Amino acid sequence: MSEAFSSTLGLGAAAFAVALTGAMAPGPYLTVTITRTIQRGRLSAFLMLVGHAALEGALLIGFAFGLQEFLKRDVVSATLSLLGGAFLLWMGTTSLVGAVRGSVVTDLEAVELESRMGPVVQGALVSLSNPYWTLWWVTIGAALAAKGLAIGATGVLSFYVGHELGDIAWYAAVIVAVSSGRHLLSPRNYRIVIGALAVFLLLLGVRFLVVGAQGLV
Repeated sequence: MSEAFSSTLGLGAAAFAVALTGAMAPGPYLTVTITRTIQRGRLSAFLMLVGHAALEGALLIGFAFGLQEFLKRDVVSATLSLLGGAFLLWMGTTSLVGAVRGSVVTDLEAVELESRMGPVVQGALVSLSNPYWTLWWVTIGAALAAKGLAIGATGVLSFYVGHELGDIAWYAAVIVAVSSGRHLLSPRNYRIVIGALAVFLLLLGVRFLVVGAQGLV
């Protein structure tokens, strides 16, 4: 086995492990994945991963042209926190109002549940709304991506595939677990779960706004 091949496989394995660890941390993407699984089913939640992967693929390409240096700027980080906080507040408020009013339902065929924001777009925007996701990519992600770029095209591909497989492994388990237990939710319990998740999004949104405001001071 050549040294280059060993380095490529090792990078892919490292990317998988690090991505899996990061994916398991609570955050807006996990919250929205659970909400979407309950409301719209497995396929819709899995399609969010397509948007998430597409965003990270674009980011990786940007890294090849020095994008990470731009993202490290304080004003950029603060701006992303403010925009992300506002986005999460909007999502949290919408979900909470629906839970309180009882307008959220468990019928996956209900037309009113069809979001104007498709799952692929939402997957990308929810990821982008989290400043900690950006921080991860300009630190740990940038370091691993640099190793991939040093190896060449196969190194970059190994890093990307390993990273996405780590995300998929965790979120697939979450989606299957949530959808399997969905039939146990009564309308009342369903509204409580959606409401609790909405509150968590609101708290994250406020936190991101505070971090962003502090970064601009």
